Amino acid sequence: MFRMISPPLRLRERGHGGCRVAREKIADAARRVAGPVIEEMGCELAEVRFVMEGGRWRLQIFIDKPGGITIDDCEAVSREIDTLIEVEDFIQGAYILEVSSPGLDRPLYKPADYMRFNGKLAKVKTNAAIDGQKAFTGRIDSPDEEGFSLVIHDGRKIVYIKYGQVEKARLEVEF
Repeated sequence: MFRMISPPLRLRERGHGGCRVAREKIADAARRVAGPVIEEMGCELAEVRFVMEGGRWRLQIFIDKPGGITIDDCEAVSREIDTLIEVEDFIQGAYILEVSSPGLDRPLYKPADYMRFNGKLAKVKTNAAIDGQKAFTGRIDSPDEEGFSLVIHDGRKIVYIKYGQVEKARLEVEF
């Protein structure tokens, strides 16, 4: 659901511009405000981003639930959180609110994601080499509070990765 809120104002002039810290603070505030409402609606808040795309600021909220997200879910969540975000007033200027599914190749952010998708195929990039490599594709296995294993090459190779070592991870689409 796309919706323009407040009159146009260049966010760069208000300090949001290329400042990563300011964008992260806005995303954190959106998580704090929207998270409980999204959970009450039976969905999970997968990720929040505040980004400049196509010359416009976008507050992107990704939701998920077992069985998948429908357009009706996105519309309902958008209606519910739109007013809350406006009332909290933590974004100065114009932006577009986008609520959508994280997709079939959904990113993995937190330990709960790895636990939920145990057994699924994932692509993981680490911030430091493990056994001489930084990119892995395998099945998530035995996630715990510290990290998870990836089973690579038909179960012949198992790599243990701590969550702090993950630079980027996402599910791989399987047909």
